[in-house]
Amino acid sequence: MITIKLKPVNVTEKILLLLEKKGLIRTLRPTAKVSRRTAKHGLVDTIYSSPGGYGTHKLICVRSDNDGKINLNSHPHNEEFMLINNTGLKLKPVLMVIALSKYGDIERKAKSGKLAPKDFLFLRLKYNDHKTCVFSMLKDTPHCEISEPGRGRASIFFVSEPANLPMRYVDMTGYIFDLQG
Repeated sequence: MITIKLKPVNVTEKILLLLEKKGLIRTLRPTAKVSRRTAKHGLVDTIYSSPGGYGTHKLICVRSDNDGKINLNSHPHNEEFMLINNTGLKLKPVLMVIALSKYGDIERKAKSGKLAPKDFLFLRLKYNDHKTCVFSMLKDTPHCEISEPGRGRASIFFVSEPANLPMRYVDMTGYIFDLQG
Protein backbone atom coordinates (compact mmCIF):
# COMPACT_ATOMS: atom_id res chain seq x y z
CA MET A 1 0.00 0.00 0.00
CA ILE A 2 1.33 3.44 -0.95
CA THR A 3 0.57 6.28 1.43
CA ILE A 4 0.06 9.76 0.03
CA LYS A 5 0.74 12.25 2.81
CA LEU A 6 -0.83 15.64 2.43
CA LYS A 7 -0.71 18.74 4.59
CA PRO A 8 -3.39 21.42 4.28
CA VAL A 9 -2.35 24.80 2.92
CA ASN A 10 -4.29 28.01 3.27
CA VAL A 11 -6.08 28.82 0.06
CA THR A 12 -4.98 31.93 -1.81
CA GLU A 13 -6.18 33.70 -4.90
CA LYS A 14 -3.01 32.55 -6.65
CA ILE A 15 -3.83 28.89 -5.94
CA LEU A 16 -7.40 29.28 -7.20
CA LEU A 17 -6.21 31.03 -10.37
CA LEU A 18 -3.76 28.17 -10.97
CA LEU A 19 -6.56 25.62 -10.61
CA GLU A 20 -8.70 27.71 -12.96
CA LYS A 21 -5.91 27.91 -15.53
CA LYS A 22 -5.67 24.11 -15.42
CA GLY A 23 -9.41 23.88 -16.18
CA LEU A 24 -10.25 22.36 -12.79
CA ILE A 25 -12.36 25.10 -11.19
CA ARG A 26 -14.08 28.35 -12.17
CA THR A 27 -13.73 31.27 -9.80
CA LEU A 28 -16.75 33.51 -9.32
CA ARG A 29 -15.82 36.58 -11.36
CA PRO A 30 -17.67 38.61 -13.96
CA THR A 31 -17.34 37.31 -17.49
CA ALA A 32 -15.26 39.32 -19.97
CA LYS A 33 -18.43 40.12 -21.93
CA VAL A 34 -20.06 41.71 -18.85
CA SER A 35 -16.88 43.44 -17.66
CA ARG A 36 -16.28 45.12 -21.04
CA ARG A 37 -19.86 46.42 -21.38
CA THR A 38 -20.04 50.22 -21.30
CA ALA A 39 -23.56 50.98 -22.57
CA LYS A 40 -26.28 52.13 -20.17
CA HIS A 41 -28.38 49.02 -20.69
CA GLY A 42 -27.86 45.90 -18.62
CA LEU A 43 -26.49 42.58 -19.77
CA VAL A 44 -26.77 38.97 -18.66
CA ASP A 45 -24.16 36.37 -19.57
CA THR A 46 -24.48 32.69 -18.65
CA ILE A 47 -21.42 31.35 -16.88
CA TYR A 48 -22.68 27.79 -17.17
CA SER A 49 -25.90 25.84 -17.44
CA SER A 50 -26.24 22.24 -16.30
CA PRO A 51 -27.39 19.49 -18.67
CA GLY A 52 -30.97 18.35 -18.01
CA GLY A 53 -29.87 14.92 -16.84
CA TYR A 54 -28.29 16.46 -13.75
CA GLY A 55 -31.19 18.68 -12.73
CA THR A 56 -30.96 21.88 -14.68
CA HIS A 57 -29.74 25.14 -13.24
CA LYS A 58 -27.43 27.88 -14.39
CA LEU A 59 -25.16 30.52 -12.97
CA ILE A 60 -25.34 33.90 -14.64
CA CYS A 61 -23.40 37.13 -14.36
CA VAL A 62 -25.56 40.28 -14.51
CA ARG A 63 -24.57 43.86 -15.26
CA SER A 64 -27.39 46.12 -14.08
CA ASP A 65 -29.11 48.70 -16.20
CA ASN A 66 -27.57 52.09 -15.70
CA ASP A 67 -30.56 54.17 -16.83
CA GLY A 68 -32.59 54.14 -13.60
CA LYS A 69 -35.75 52.71 -15.19
CA ILE A 70 -37.67 50.18 -13.10
CA ASN A 71 -39.32 47.30 -14.94
CA LEU A 72 -40.62 44.93 -12.27
CA ASN A 73 -40.42 41.24 -13.08
CA SER A 74 -40.87 37.97 -11.24
CA HIS A 75 -40.24 34.29 -11.88
CA PRO A 76 -42.26 31.14 -11.19
CA HIS A 77 -39.35 29.71 -9.18
CA ASN A 78 -36.64 30.92 -6.79
CA GLU A 79 -33.29 32.44 -7.70
CA GLU A 80 -30.20 33.08 -5.60
CA PHE A 81 -28.43 36.45 -5.63
CA MET A 82 -24.71 36.73 -4.89
CA LEU A 83 -23.35 40.26 -4.54
CA ILE A 84 -19.66 39.53 -4.56
CA ASN A 85 -17.09 41.96 -5.91
CA ASN A 86 -13.71 40.30 -6.19
CA THR A 87 -12.66 42.18 -9.30
CA GLY A 88 -10.56 44.90 -7.70
CA LEU A 89 -12.80 47.39 -9.54
CA LYS A 90 -14.96 49.99 -7.84
CA LEU A 91 -18.48 49.01 -8.87
CA LYS A 92 -21.55 51.10 -8.17
CA PRO A 93 -23.93 49.58 -5.61
CA VAL A 94 -26.82 47.43 -6.75
CA LEU A 95 -30.17 49.10 -6.08
CA MET A 96 -33.20 46.83 -5.90
CA VAL A 97 -36.91 47.57 -5.81
CA ILE A 98 -38.82 44.68 -4.21
CA ALA A 99 -42.59 44.47 -4.06
CA LEU A 100 -43.93 43.61 -0.61
CA SER A 101 -46.59 41.33 -2.09
CA LYS A 102 -46.53 38.60 -4.72
CA TYR A 103 -46.97 39.11 -8.47
CA GLY A 104 -50.76 38.62 -8.62
CA ASP A 105 -51.47 41.08 -5.80
CA ILE A 106 -49.18 43.76 -7.23
CA GLU A 107 -50.63 43.44 -10.72
CA ARG A 108 -54.21 43.60 -9.36
CA LYS A 109 -53.38 46.74 -7.37
CA ALA A 110 -51.71 48.28 -10.42
CA LYS A 111 -54.74 47.61 -12.62
CA SER A 112 -57.08 49.11 -10.01
CA GLY A 113 -54.87 52.19 -9.52
CA LYS A 114 -54.15 51.36 -5.87
CA LEU A 115 -50.37 50.88 -5.80
CA ALA A 116 -48.55 53.11 -3.32
CA PRO A 117 -44.99 53.54 -1.99
CA LYS A 118 -45.90 51.30 0.98
CA ASP A 119 -46.15 48.37 -1.48
CA PHE A 120 -42.40 48.47 -2.19
CA LEU A 121 -39.00 48.51 -0.57
CA PHE A 122 -36.05 50.23 -2.25
CA LEU A 123 -32.74 48.71 -1.17
CA ARG A 124 -29.10 49.68 -1.62
CA LEU A 125 -27.28 46.35 -1.50
CA LYS A 126 -23.69 45.90 -0.34
CA TYR A 127 -21.00 43.78 -1.91
CA ASN A 128 -19.16 41.20 0.19
CA ASP A 129 -21.24 41.72 3.35
CA HIS A 130 -21.49 38.18 4.72
CA LYS A 131 -24.87 38.89 6.33
CA THR A 132 -26.60 40.40 3.28
CA CYS A 133 -24.74 39.66 0.03
CA VAL A 134 -26.24 36.21 -0.63
CA PHE A 135 -30.00 35.61 -0.55
CA SER A 136 -32.81 33.85 -2.39
CA MET A 137 -35.52 35.79 -4.20
CA LEU A 138 -38.58 33.60 -3.76
CA LYS A 139 -40.90 32.76 -6.61
CA ASP A 140 -43.51 35.30 -7.72
CA THR A 141 -41.78 38.22 -5.95
CA PRO A 142 -41.68 41.26 -8.26
CA HIS A 143 -38.30 42.94 -8.23
CA CYS A 144 -35.90 44.96 -10.37
CA GLU A 145 -32.19 45.66 -10.01
CA ILE A 146 -30.41 48.74 -11.32
CA SER A 147 -27.06 50.42 -10.81
CA GLU A 148 -26.90 53.44 -8.57
CA PRO A 149 -27.20 56.55 -10.80
CA GLY A 150 -24.21 58.71 -11.66
CA ARG A 151 -20.71 58.20 -12.94
CA GLY A 152 -18.79 55.00 -12.44
CA ARG A 153 -18.83 51.34 -13.36
CA ALA A 154 -22.27 49.74 -13.40
CA SER A 155 -23.03 47.15 -10.75
CA ILE A 156 -22.27 43.51 -11.47
CA PHE A 157 -23.59 40.51 -9.54
CA PHE A 158 -24.30 36.80 -9.90
CA VAL A 159 -27.53 34.80 -9.95
CA SER A 160 -28.04 31.04 -9.75
CA GLU A 161 -31.41 29.94 -11.09
CA PRO A 162 -33.21 27.17 -12.98
CA ALA A 163 -31.81 26.91 -16.51
CA ASN A 164 -35.04 27.84 -18.30
CA LEU A 165 -36.54 30.26 -15.79
CA PRO A 166 -39.01 32.57 -17.56
CA MET A 167 -39.33 36.24 -16.70
CA ARG A 168 -42.77 37.72 -16.12
CA TYR A 169 -43.14 41.50 -16.19
CA VAL A 170 -45.70 43.29 -14.04
CA ASP A 171 -48.07 45.47 -16.07
CA MET A 172 -47.40 48.86 -14.50
CA THR A 173 -49.29 50.90 -17.09
CA GLY A 174 -49.95 54.32 -15.65
CA TYR A 175 -47.15 54.15 -13.06
CA ILE A 176 -43.59 55.41 -12.94
CA PHE A 177 -41.08 55.13 -10.15
CA ASP A 178 -39.35 58.22 -8.77
CA LEU A 179 -36.27 56.88 -7.05
CA GLN A 180 -34.70 59.12 -4.47
CA GLY A 181 -30.99 58.25 -4.06
